[in-house]
Amino acid sequence: MVFQEGHTTNFKLHTPELKKEAFRQYCNHIASGRPKKAWRLKHPTITLTWETMEKYIKEDPVTFDPIQKKAAESESLEHWFGVLGDIAKGDNQKGNVAACQIIFRNMFKWDSKDHRDDDDDTSAQLANERLLDQLSKLQKKD
Repeated sequence: MVFQEGHTTNFKLHTPELKKEAFRQYCNHIASGRPKKAWRLKHPTITLTWETMEKYIKEDPVTFDPIQKKAAESESLEHWFGVLGDIAKGDNQKGNVAACQIIFRNMFKWDSKDHRDDDDDTSAQLANERLLDQLSKLQKKD
């Protein structure tokens, strides 16, 4: 792409207010349970995606506090485990266990060998998978 006058795609976040707003939107997006790859800055003149935000976080941890991102990731897990818990307790009988399995497997990389450490205790993961299978069987009986 050739640079054009007035071009704002991938425009730097040049003010503290823009940086704060972009990071707030990014963390809120993650905390809501959505994947980071589905994020883009909602701004009338600037286009910014998750890759650029991750670069900002890595390069400027003072302005873009990585702890806030980690807290947002924890909220995301809390959200999805809440959804799964409601299904498990029967509070959400219309909940789709298969859809939850896909979300957990993809968003949290349950099946990824790169995601697992050699010394990880996989019994918790196996228990989660068994729970999802049992829930799926119970839904089919209804």
